[in-house]
Amino acid sequence: MTSPQQLPPADDFYLAAHDGIGGRTLIADRVLGVGLAAGLLGELMFWRRIQSVSETAFQVVDPQPTGDQAASAVLGRLAGTAGPHDLRQWIPHLAAGPATELIEHRLLAAGVLRRETKRRLLGTNTSLVFDDPRSTGQPAVRIRTRLSYNQPLDTVDLMLAGLFLATGLDEMVFDTLNPRDRARLSDQFRRNLPQPLHHLVGCARAAAMPAAVGS
Repeated sequence: MTSPQQLPPADDFYLAAHDGIGGRTLIADRVLGVGLAAGLLGELMFWRRIQSVSETAFQVVDPQPTGDQAASAVLGRLAGTAGPHDLRQWIPHLAAGPATELIEHRLLAAGVLRRETKRRLLGTNTSLVFDDPRSTGQPAVRIRTRLSYNQPLDTVDLMLAGLFLATGLDEMVFDTLNPRDRARLSDQFRRNLPQPLHHLVGCARAAAMPAAVGS
């Protein structure tokens, strides 16, 4: 699904949505959940476990686990519910539920995140920190660099860039893109992003708007 150096898209979204040194999220937690939920559903599309049947609906076409614990956990929830499934319901449902926890667990297992315990005056505090603080910038840098050299983005990165735009994360991670590179990104969306992923990104944008307002 991805190159050996590239994490799954939901993991890359999580990285890009955080400050690697301070650990704070760059967007509201609920909006982060939307991006991660859509990313996990996109992964299941790449795994050919789910298939779009309309602009807002999909169905499970293969309930077999993918071999990835996070994606398989979402697939199990979908397969246990009668379909077709509505993206407009499942993205907010996963965003409010297991999406963030699943991705953090996957990043812990991969060694990208680690638990750090610090002593406080009245006890201890355990938090998640990035093993390499520079890792959070890599997904956006990869996309920006390819655009600056007028190189095509692969389908995974096109979807990832779409989720940046859908959640407002682009205001932080694409702030240095010039008008030429933004036009290149828009053209690649139009020409190269498959329609099911267009629909996924559109539903993520719709889900992120009330989440952002309510945060």
